[in-house]
Amino acid sequence: MAESLAYDADARTPVDPTEAVSGFQIGIVLIGISITLPLMYSAGELAQGMGLRSAMTATLIGALALSLMSIPAAIVGASTRLSSYMIIEHTFGYVGAKFINFGFGVFLLGWYAVTAELFGRTLFLAASELTTLALPEWTYTVLSSLIVTVTTIYGFKAIDRLALIAVPFLLLSLAGVVVLSLRQVALTELLNMPGSGAIDMPTGVSAVIGAAIVGVVLTPDLTRYARTTRDCVVASFVGQGGGMCIAYIVGMIPVLVWGELEPMTYMILMGFGGLALVVLVFATWTTNVINLYSTALASRASVPLGDYRSVVIIMGVVGTMAAIVGISDQLIDFLILMGLLVPPIAGIYFADFYILGRRDFSADHLEHRPAIRFNAVAVALGAGLVAAWLYYAGASVTTIGALDALLLSMLAYTLVEWLASMRKG
Repeated sequence: MAESLAYDADARTPVDPTEAVSGFQIGIVLIGISITLPLMYSAGELAQGMGLRSAMTATLIGALALSLMSIPAAIVGASTRLSSYMIIEHTFGYVGAKFINFGFGVFLLGWYAVTAELFGRTLFLAASELTTLALPEWTYTVLSSLIVTVTTIYGFKAIDRLALIAVPFLLLSLAGVVVLSLRQVALTELLNMPGSGAIDMPTGVSAVIGAAIVGVVLTPDLTRYARTTRDCVVASFVGQGGGMCIAYIVGMIPVLVWGELEPMTYMILMGFGGLALVVLVFATWTTNVINLYSTALASRASVPLGDYRSVVIIMGVVGTMAAIVGISDQLIDFLILMGLLVPPIAGIYFADFYILGRRDFSADHLEHRPAIRFNAVAVALGAGLVAAWLYYAGASVTTIGALDALLLSMLAYTLVEWLASMRKG
């Protein structure tokens, strides 16, 4: 299934129902996607800034919110059997979808840059501990980005298959790290350790949601393979909720026990050494290949200039430059911003599908829709900006910025479309 999802990502036709799989299978794929170096770093920062008890609470609240937001997106995918790009095109229009995909491209490129920087740092730390090489850190970032870029161009199929092996090994190694860490310090003691106070609960919840919010909006890419509505619910809770809980909780405990934010460093302290390097490198390698692949697809969908290979190279160079500058220093801020600006996109197609009842996703119907649906584009942009303003002003309706953004976009779009129909009537 993973291979089908990877290579059918830009398909414009519905998935054949005979290819449908269980929600649990989809959830396992989502869990694999969740285990990344940036999320492990984010988890460590939350634990240090909030303390383990509060950080785990923030994770559980964020994971629940992600699951609940994912369910309606999943059902849209299963009902239409279409990719998220096609759903967005139906909702925002052919030209409007280009604006949306440009935004996704920017976010995905930022995620690529964060992962590239952390990938390079991991290689640098490993080389420092395991070899006598004394190269500057940025050279490892460039080297790792070069490997990822070349793989994305020539070897995506091979690395995609390798991910099916690397991710289970990563899960096993992280489970081992947590177990060995808890032998050093009891869980009850960790739960009572205070954080630095640098991160409050709303910020922590927003960071957890922001880490996976693009995946929520793009959930139809996976759940178009779901058999039933029940499978959509299972995939959402197992994948989005379970995946985030696993990724964050296993990333928090060793950071507090060993006092090190770098996964490579605390794994070396535990004696994992070369094994840790192999697992982290392959898992991050596969993750960033997918990031760059998705960035290239989104870029070509919004600005169809150049062939796929050229776009991959250009995006790889730009992402590497951002990584060298040090974009991961703003990781939490980046995740919060994603959690505020992305949900309105889902809110618009939720309102279109569930409230306004626009469920004709046929190719013929698409041809007769306007090239750009200005109301959809304007409300998505406006709701994101208003939600960001409310969050940074310290105001909230639901106490969760991403949920504010989602509900605001749904209500505003429904009202605007209702007023528009009244004028026409």
